[in-house]
Amino acid sequence: MPSNLRNEDVSTKRRRIARLAEQSPELGFTSLNHLIDIDWLKEAFRLTRKSGAPGVDGQTAKEYEENLEENLRSLLQRAKSGT
Repeated sequence: MPSNLRNEDVSTKRRRIARLAEQSPELGFTSLNHLIDIDWLKEAFRLTRKSGAPGVDGQTAKEYEENLEENLRSLLQRAKSGT
């Protein structure tokens, strides 16, 4: 699938969340877990500033990107399992 379609899908999800929040500000989101997928994480990584300090684990964005697919899949699994 071309990346522009995935990015549009992520953007569509983000717009949907924003619209729901605007329409019903009294409601709280209990979980957005069902919306987060590998494409969402890839887009989040793309939008993240890469020139900042390393993370708490000492890993730089460049190091993380070297194994991006594997790192994002691990992150997604940990996020969905709550670990």
